Amino acid sequence: MGASKLRLVHVLVQPVFMLDDGETLKPIGHPAVTIPADEWPTYSGERFPREIQNWQKQIDAEHASATPESAADRGKEQGAGNR
Repeated sequence: MGASKLRLVHVLVQPVFMLDDGETLKPIGHPAVTIPADEWPTYSGERFPREIQNWQKQIDAEHASATPESAADRGKEQGAGNR
């Protein structure tokens, strides 16, 4: 029987993220990610940045939909109440 070989099966990564609004940092949860060994060479240079970019787009979209109404819209609603 020959010598045993060390074999990488997968890598467990625990990203830690914070939302930064320029004034405060707010922790945002992210689960641990299991990367199969055959994907590890390209994970940090390709897959991970793509996942982060998609997550940022989702955060931006959620922020845009939570933005207060425009002044023009508020004025229309206030005018409707004066009838």
